[in-house]
Amino acid sequence: MSNNELDPNSFNQAYAVLRKNAETLQKTKEPDIDARVPLVEQSMAAYKICKSRIDAVRKTITEQIGNVVRSGE
Repeated sequence: MSNNELDPNSFNQAYAVLRKNAETLQKTKEPDIDARVPLVEQSMAAYKICKSRIDAVRKTITEQIGNVVRSGE
């Protein structure tokens, strides 16, 4: 899966890519730097998606808590 195929709104897809790539790196006996560059690029794209989705959820939760506190519920 290339970086362009990652759904920017799918935490689960991006997280699966990170897990797969981490397993690949852990299983590698002799690192091949040239083969790892695309893996690292894909992992960074997936990480950014995960971080973005977590930040969005955090923002929504914070806003909702603020709404509850302001309304006195």
